[in-house]
Amino acid sequence: MPRARLLDRLNRPAALTAIVGLPGIGKTALVAEWAGRRAAAGATVTWLDVADVRAALAAAAGVPGGVPAAAGDVPGDDLLGGLVAAGRGPRADGVAPAAETVLVVDRADDLGEPDAVAAALARAPHVRLVVCGRRPLPLVAAAHRAGLGVVRLTGPELLATPEEFAAAWGERGLAAVHDHTRGWLLPARLMIDAPTAEDGRRAAADYVRAVALAGLDDTVRTAALRLALAAPITPVHLRVAGADDDLVGELRAAGLLASPDDGGSWSMPPVLRDALRAELAAVAPDQPAIWHRRYARALLDAGAPGPAVRHARAAADWSLLAQAWNAAGLALLTENSGDLTAAFAGLPASALRDAPDLRLPAAVAHILRSHPPGVRTLQALVSAFRAGGAQLLRAEEATPGRPSDRQLQLLSMAIVADRMEGRYERAAAGAARLDRELTGRDGDVWPMHRAWALHQSAQALLLTGSGPRAVAAATQAYAAAHDGAAHLVTAHIAADLALLHAAAGATVDARYWLDVHERQAAPAGWLEYLVRLPAHLAAAFVAADRLDGDTARAQLERAEDDTGQAELWPFIVAAQTQYALSFGDPLLALDAAERYAARNPAPPGGLAERIVDRCRAELLLALGELNRAGTLLREAGPDAWWARVPLARFHLIAGDPAHAAHAAAAAAWEPDTTLRDRIDLLLIEAAAAEALGAAGTADRSFGRAAALAARTGALRPYTLLPTEIRDVLAKRSGIVLDPAVLAARPAYPARAELVTLSEREQAVLRALTRYEDAEAISYALVMAPSLVEEQLRSLYARLGATGRDSALLRARRLGLLTG
Repeated sequence: MPRARLLDRLNRPAALTAIVGLPGIGKTALVAEWAGRRAAAGATVTWLDVADVRAALAAAAGVPGGVPAAAGDVPGDDLLGGLVAAGRGPRADGVAPAAETVLVVDRADDLGEPDAVAAALARAPHVRLVVCGRRPLPLVAAAHRAGLGVVRLTGPELLATPEEFAAAWGERGLAAVHDHTRGWLLPARLMIDAPTAEDGRRAAADYVRAVALAGLDDTVRTAALRLALAAPITPVHLRVAGADDDLVGELRAAGLLASPDDGGSWSMPPVLRDALRAELAAVAPDQPAIWHRRYARALLDAGAPGPAVRHARAAADWSLLAQAWNAAGLALLTENSGDLTAAFAGLPASALRDAPDLRLPAAVAHILRSHPPGVRTLQALVSAFRAGGAQLLRAEEATPGRPSDRQLQLLSMAIVADRMEGRYERAAAGAARLDRELTGRDGDVWPMHRAWALHQSAQALLLTGSGPRAVAAATQAYAAAHDGAAHLVTAHIAADLALLHAAAGATVDARYWLDVHERQAAPAGWLEYLVRLPAHLAAAFVAADRLDGDTARAQLERAEDDTGQAELWPFIVAAQTQYALSFGDPLLALDAAERYAARNPAPPGGLAERIVDRCRAELLLALGELNRAGTLLREAGPDAWWARVPLARFHLIAGDPAHAAHAAAAAAWEPDTTLRDRIDLLLIEAAAAEALGAAGTADRSFGRAAALAARTGALRPYTLLPTEIRDVLAKRSGIVLDPAVLAARPAYPARAELVTLSEREQAVLRALTRYEDAEAISYALVMAPSLVEEQLRSLYARLGATGRDSALLRARRLGLLTG
């Protein structure tokens, strides 16, 4: 095993080199390789046994066969001479030679008189002593007291790296072997040489039990047996197991514990953990359950429900497992889904019978294990709650007094279920109630619970179309979140705030919240798509507003889901529409909007219907389908806020600047008009005023729109105007348009055909769908044949058709016929 990094450490000058680690870690082989290199360089290398050292100590002190009483009783030169003479190297006749002398004691755990040895080394700077042991050696402290230079290599440093594995064993040094042994050489060799992976793991564990554990002192061994039940090992585990800092230091020096990770958790090589667990089960079969139970309770009290439920499951303590779910079910579902699945999946039927509170988390664990992450999982969880949790919640609510932990968890799940089922007002009311119940209980509940509740209210308000209220609730939720490590709840709140601002055209605010989202991003498990979705949509809106089509397209691709049923699907449609108007194909976007609407039936007048209708209108206008757009706008009625911009644009494209100017001016400064719409309306008003010859009004409106666009950094609004009019207005206003604006294609045609029919023509057109000739139409409408023929000629002329079939085709395309 080539370990150049360790050989370099051994080459550092020092009177004492101490190498401490578990057996089989390669101490002897490492020292032999290094000593061979030193001998080749001219050093005298002597290998000693502990007995040799004891004899030399006794002889130097003049105590034949005995041991000197104190370091001062041992003459340094005599001791060193005796050590050299006792070894297999060249004799020195009682005097240390002038050349470098290396003394190696391979098994030095029982080496006595550390102060005597250190004193002897202090008198002979040309002698270097190398000692190997399984446990921390008192000689190291003695050398430090004597002021000697010391090089130490301990267990964690002796473990081989994956690269060293590969260099020594090639493909046989598989990553799985290194993960299991952490670079512990002899167990790794046993695994590699075994016929099967299972045989290898068994052989490695048997070796560790037979050899490594036997060399541990009782205190270290007891602590290791207890800590082996935990993975990872947290400060809570150390406290419960009685492992203080000194004991942890011994465990680490021996290679039993690896250094803490970023979260402060220690770890143990899996091969060692397996051996310790097997040993504990063999010598004290009742102890694993006892310690798992102790760990579970302590971790639950410490606010660590994830590892707590794993220990409760390992202890088969169903009452404790149910208690953990009732106390921290939402935190488990949100933050610790892996722990939830490990603890609650596949529970025995007897556990579900004896502890009914385990039925819901067992169903949740099954869903998390069997469903793909994202929308489908959330839908299945809602169904599971309705089947197994709604009745429990009603029973809890009927019980007077302060809400229990279980009631708070069930109420939280009911809020999500109501929102997913479209009961947005009820979800918002439930979230407000939950917020009230959580107030003043900060130390008793999940730290993020109140922020989560306020966020649920914001999400419900967002989906009702109450944008300003949603922003206020989400901002309050963000303030309630703890300013600590990155957290998925905080990241989700920031993503929703980014989407709210981006959809309204507040690009600067959207960018701020996108930055917050990225800073707060944390692993979200099955929630990853749902947490990221609003951020992707916000980024798509921002990119489109900046005319960055590549980024917008990439963000939209990440926003797609395999169901098309994400709660935010109306915003997906809106973002796709914005992209299609500037970069894509409006016809394909219109088809996608229709498919989304068909998959997600929405209540009449709801946010989803309003967003989809607006997208339909904008895409139809971009396609020049004024008749179909006009029909949609008329059906919406004068009070539809979503129709303000499309209606003004409809009149502008239809060549009716007077109505366009009126519609735009009337809506531009309404209190509920978003920044995005205000910019669009001001630009439409400017273009209409220019067409009417009102240059002053045109310049004033264009200047206001330009100022708002500059404040937000938006470029796209300029591409929504007819190019010629826009360029004239910009030049006259002294505004230099960005090159991206000049290079972009216009989103809408400057003019499009609007076919209007009289009432008689409409009646004849409808009759034409059922009858093939003028005579039949005349009879059906009780209209003179000559008048019918006159209306048909007029109708064909307006439609640009030459006969019945082409007239009907053209009428349907224009939206004049819906059947």
